[in-house]
Amino acid sequence: MNCEKYKKVFDENNGIVKLSDFTDAGYHNTVIDRLIREGKVIKLRPGFYEWQYEDVISEAVIINKLYPDAIVCMDSALYYYDYTERTPGAWHLAVNKNSSKSRFKIDYPKLKVYYVVEKYLKIGIAEVDFEGQVIRIYNREKTICDIIRYEKKMDKEVFNKAIRSYATDSNKNVGRLMEYAKQMNVEKKTKMIMGMWM
Repeated sequence: MNCEKYKKVFDENNGIVKLSDFTDAGYHNTVIDRLIREGKVIKLRPGFYEWQYEDVISEAVIINKLYPDAIVCMDSALYYYDYTERTPGAWHLAVNKNSSKSRFKIDYPKLKVYYVVEKYLKIGIAEVDFEGQVIRIYNREKTICDIIRYEKKMDKEVFNKAIRSYATDSNKNVGRLMEYAKQMNVEKKTKMIMGMWM
């Protein structure tokens, strides 16, 4: 089977296609099954397929393609901002509380999903360049409010290092931090915790 014409559809979509992208390009969906049998393509989750290049596709590309509505948060955001030295074992993603849980049942990359109510979900979203991909991530202040909110579920060492790192970060915005803390009902706790370091 001449795969180059099929590969072109994947190339145009960063190596990952939705079945509808493939059929819109004029190819029948049974071709995908043949490509899977030949080891050219793997199924990421229903309706999403990845071309097997020699170079591994960045996890950020997969996250962007499969979960365009998700926002990188918690440990993954702490790692991005250099507030922790621990590489997260999974992508920490915030999504709408009403999102279907079955969407996130994939083997790779590993995910830790937080189902968040709408009013908290939209606070503090930033867009950053990560491995050549524009990803949505919570800004520093929203990330700090999140870890304060979920302090009891966090590793104490990671929590303390993150708070210390934020306190000494020249890019911090304390006014914004307190504004978010108020919106998220953690104002008193945030003042108390940050008061120890600032």
